[in-house]
Amino acid sequence: MTRTTRRVLPLLTLVLGALSFVAVAAAHDGGHHGKPHHAKHHGNTFHYRTTLTSEDTGTCGQQVWATDTLKRTYAVHRSQDGSYTLSAYDRGTFVTSAAASPGACEQDSQHGTVVTPGIKGTVLGYITGKVIGGTFNKSATCASPCTRAAFLTAFFGSTAKYSCDIPQSCKYAYLYSSRDAALKYHRWLDAGRAGSTGPLKTVDRGDIATA
Repeated sequence: MTRTTRRVLPLLTLVLGALSFVAVAAAHDGGHHGKPHHAKHHGNTFHYRTTLTSEDTGTCGQQVWATDTLKRTYAVHRSQDGSYTLSAYDRGTFVTSAAASPGACEQDSQHGTVVTPGIKGTVLGYITGKVIGGTFNKSATCASPCTRAAFLTAFFGSTAKYSCDIPQSCKYAYLYSSRDAALKYHRWLDAGRAGSTGPLKTVDRGDIATA
């Protein structure tokens, strides 16, 4: 087993387990019942469901390769020590733009270089990190589009920070898939993990690419 493989396997195991959890959660999602937002509190965990549209970037920087339409569930968990963890679980669809493919600048797997516009597919994923500062208000509301930054400000106040933005104490994984016959590569995994003091270690595998 190579050093790279030994380094990647623990993160891939984490990714697969987390994505399985997201899929199960999505299957049991009661839906939004026609409402833009839907909040529930179960024990020490608060759930807030919403929908949003966001632009997506890949491994080559800030170039937008797709637009995502997501059903998102925010989960705020209060630990026994009084600290809070904020997670966002996403499932939805994407439509590509004419751009460098999301995996075009990967270093460790086979990938393409470009993607043509109008390719449609599905996306499933999550991100979880610690809330630093602020005070949680479960009665707050979040105006559309309820991005992570908007949710953090709405429910914890303007002074709160998210550890994934540092990045520290953070993990995420997103899997993109499409069966479009025009594609040469049909799946792209975008994942990463950072310890309590960083740095962020990423795993990008595959691609959504027409060439």
